[in-house]
Amino acid sequence: MNAEYVNPFLTAVSEVFRECYPNIDIKRGNIKVQEHHLAVKGCASIICITGQIEGRVVIDMKLETAILLAEDLLGEKHEIFDMDVSSSINEIANMICGKAISMLANKGMDVDISSPTLFTGMNMELYDSNVISDGIMIPLETTYGQVDVNVAIAEQTAL
Repeated sequence: MNAEYVNPFLTAVSEVFRECYPNIDIKRGNIKVQEHHLAVKGCASIICITGQIEGRVVIDMKLETAILLAEDLLGEKHEIFDMDVSSSINEIANMICGKAISMLANKGMDVDISSPTLFTGMNMELYDSNVISDGIMIPLETTYGQVDVNVAIAEQTAL
């Protein structure tokens, strides 16, 4: 995977989490290669990328982590995973991808993103048959639990 495409996502992840969660500890772990198969922890927001590069970004965490992140972001208590929590996690995913896509556009690339889609459930696995490269997994250890940002992108292939 081309560093020119990945670096904006690395930057965006750090910036968005610092902006949205200034009062919690966030530590980025070692970046790992992630094959096409991805075991989901319980809550995954997925955004597709199209244009000169194509692929997807998955923001993955446990349901409990999602609830705590949403509570912090919204400033209100949530006992269960509900639409407010779902919207908060999708908004974080959208902010990360939007910021990264803006950085790529500033370099002259024509790239767009889809609206985020959120999946919840235990023991889910995501298989990316359309993603043409292995991804990278950016682990973030937060006060509320681990959040994994999985990015799988590559140059668009001609048909």
